Parts: sequence; structure tokens; C-alpha cells
Amino acid sequence: MKIAVLMTCHNRANTTCACLRRLVSQLGENDKVFLVDDGSTDGTGAKVRFEFPMVRVIDADGSFYWAKGMRKAWEIAAQDGNWDAYLWLNDDTMLSGDAINKMLSANDGKSLVVGELHDADGKAVYGLNVNGWVNGNCVLVPRAIYKKCGMLCGDYAHAWADSDYAYHVRRVGFPIVGAGNVGAAEWHPIRPDLSKMSFRERLHSLVDPKGWNLHDLWLYRRRNWSVYDAVVSVVHMTCHVLFSRAEK
Repeated sequence: MKIAVLMTCHNRANTTCACLRRLVSQLGENDKVFLVDDGSTDGTGAKVRFEFPMVRVIDADGSFYWAKGMRKAWEIAAQDGNWDAYLWLNDDTMLSGDAINKMLSANDGKSLVVGELHDADGKAVYGLNVNGWVNGNCVLVPRAIYKKCGMLCGDYAHAWADSDYAYHVRRVGFPIVGAGNVGAAEWHPIRPDLSKMSFRERLHSLVDPKGWNLHDLWLYRRRNWSVYDAVVSVVHMTCHVLFSRAEK
């Protein structure tokens, strides 16, 4: 089975390399890693190229963030070969020694496979959410799903693209399954703490790709529900961000 691993990174060279060390030891000779280095200034790309010559590093300008970076990695991988599956992997994911085998064991060729990640206390922090959300930290996309659903939507700036893809997968009839615990990761808050932000900072966060980005929220709600739902969500989020006294 030929797997293309899709990754993106920015300015955490040691973490990225630690992730790759755990990953490459589990890959087969026909597998390949495609890593978008999104404008790193700490030498991430050079360090990866030196230690992992088998990894294809794709340079970007710092404007790609997660969604566009993963999309770019996917585009390059699809041009490079005919893969049996694509593995999304965050560069701060520390895979367990049997992680890839677990992902492949859960793969029946027609299901989206989501790996669960635990923090240092053993608590599950990323994976398949009970509300239907999917964290894209470690996800296996079989060829059949790629052929039917394509790649991640390239219109997202940073967040939402992973869950958006999961909703698309479900709509066309493919199941989503969990692979169990496949490694470790530390939980990072998805949005900034509003209680510590000035009004100007809150206003900026509405357009910041890593903030409360209204563009991505609008796109997510419109694509998966309706224009009405998108309007209501954007109005509600704007009021919450600008006028709430503390983070809920």
C-alpha cells in the first residue's frame, strides 16, 4: 500500500523533526512525505532537508496556514504519484510506535480513518468528536474517498477545513471510523482568550486566520448548512467577540 503523508509547518523546527523521526520509521519504501514549509524563519526547511532527504519540502510564503498548506501538499502529492491513501499529519503529533499499523488496520478502503491523540495526562484531545467534528491531526483518506470527494477545500484560511471535509465525506455516503489512540499531542486553544484582548485586538481577530476568522466561519456554515445559517452564525460570532466580557 502506497501512502502519501501530507504535512505543513511553520517555525517549530525541533517539533517538526521530532514528529518526522517517529513517522519515517514506520513508513514503507513506497511511501512519501510532502511537507509545506510555510515561510519558516527558524531554518525548519533546511533542517528537514538535511535530516530527512526522503521528505519533499515545498516552500511557501507564510500565508498558507494549515488549510492552504495541507491543500498545497495534497496537490503536489497527487501530481507526484498514484497513492492508495493520503495521511494528514500535524507536525506536532508524536506518533506511537504502532500508529501507522493502527490507521491501516482500521482502513477498509472506503472509510475516513481518524486517529485519536492524547495529552501527557492521558486525556484524549484530538480525534473524532461526538458532535461530528473531525480534528485533522491524524487522518487517513483512502483513494476511493479522494476520487469521490477530492481534496480539502482551498478557500479556507486555517481552521474548519478538516471538519468541512468530514461533512462532505458523510454527505456522499462514506463512513468515518476511529483508529483508537495513535499518539500524543498537547492541546492548543483553537481561539484566543477574549478576556485578555482589547477592543482593537478583538476587531482584528475577526479577520485573523488564527483568530475568530469570520470568512472561514461563513464558508463552513454556508457549505454545510445554508446561507441563513451562515448569516446568523456570523452575526452571533461578531457580537460575541466584540462585546462579551469574558471567554465562555
